[in-house]
Amino acid sequence: MKDGLSNYMDEMGFTSIEDFRGKAIPTVSDWRYLNLNHVSKAVINQDSCIQCGRCHIACEDTSHQAIINIKDGKRHFEVREDECVGCNLCVVVCPVPECITLRDLQPGELDQRTGKTVSAEHADWTGHPNNPMPA
Repeated sequence: MKDGLSNYMDEMGFTSIEDFRGKAIPTVSDWRYLNLNHVSKAVINQDSCIQCGRCHIACEDTSHQAIINIKDGKRHFEVREDECVGCNLCVVVCPVPECITLRDLQPGELDQRTGKTVSAEHADWTGHPNNPMPA
């Protein structure tokens, strides 16, 4: 961990922990304010993919079975948008940087998983009809 932190600091040009202490705080939000209308889908860059299969295994065993592993009889990993919930697990387990990314669906775009159009309006838990104690 010490080496990893040191390498990160070198890459970012930090000379002390004080250079970045607290920098993320302005971006932190309570979960109830997260936009429930935001939709992301995983995308695998086929040119970068090394066919290790980690994304498929992680998605198959713990998530939504949204990544195929065979296409036209050959080893091939591709996201099924109609099953992907944008959980980011495949991005985390992929050993190739930037090989798997999340694409944000734009307002008006169809979410193939739900069959609904993505709304431009912000909707969070504070106003959700299932919230027993709305704000």
